[in-house]
Amino acid sequence: MDVSQRPAPTAPSGAGPAVRDDATRTAPPGVVPTPRDDTPRTGLRDRKKRSTRRALMTAALDLYERQGFHATSLEDIAAAVGVSPRTLTRYFGSKEGVILSFEDGYRAAITAELARRPADEPPLDALRNAVFTAIARRDPDADESWYPRAQRLIHNTPALLAQSLERDTREQKTLARVIAHRIGDDRETTLYPKVLVATVFAAVHTAKDAWQQTPDRSPETFDVLLREALSLLDSGLTPPGGPTSR
Repeated sequence: MDVSQRPAPTAPSGAGPAVRDDATRTAPPGVVPTPRDDTPRTGLRDRKKRSTRRALMTAALDLYERQGFHATSLEDIAAAVGVSPRTLTRYFGSKEGVILSFEDGYRAAITAELARRPADEPPLDALRNAVFTAIARRDPDADESWYPRAQRLIHNTPALLAQSLERDTREQKTLARVIAHRIGDDRETTLYPKVLVATVFAAVHTAKDAWQQTPDRSPETFDVLLREALSLLDSGLTPPGGPTSR
């Protein structure tokens, strides 16, 4: 019998639902999802890409911490993994992109989550819940220690911090447009969406800074600090203890 004519194998009786791969996840609004390809070769290729991406991120973190960001070249990272520099740029664009990619995923997730929030949810609650949901969604390919290590590098490296803030600014503009659409006021001169997004991002950055000062830089600690920072917006930033507190 020709191999191509063999019937596809069926799942054993009682087997649980198949785990969805990246191609079947819900795409952000405006993005056409990639058609699913269930062939074994595609699955193997996807696993290889994820393995290479993970190895490059690990190598970059290790090299940056050991010999410094500026002393580490794109070629150093690629050589540590045994791939070409072109492969690294295809995955991340640059040596800065390897570290900044830790944040890029969260930014994209916040925008996607905000677009999915109920239309009647107050704008502050919608944005805040989008942030919580995005932060809570851990990257299954990432080691738990990666994010705090990446944040420490960004925090202590002016070149990385400048690029991180620049990407934040671009993302804030995108989020402000989503908020403007939610409130039915898309005028460029409307300040509310921009002030709201900037305030929430300021709270996020404040939580990050506090997190960097704590001995325990676990994801759980960051979650606690983030919720505390964002909860202060409920009171209109009234000082703890009342408006007369000093």
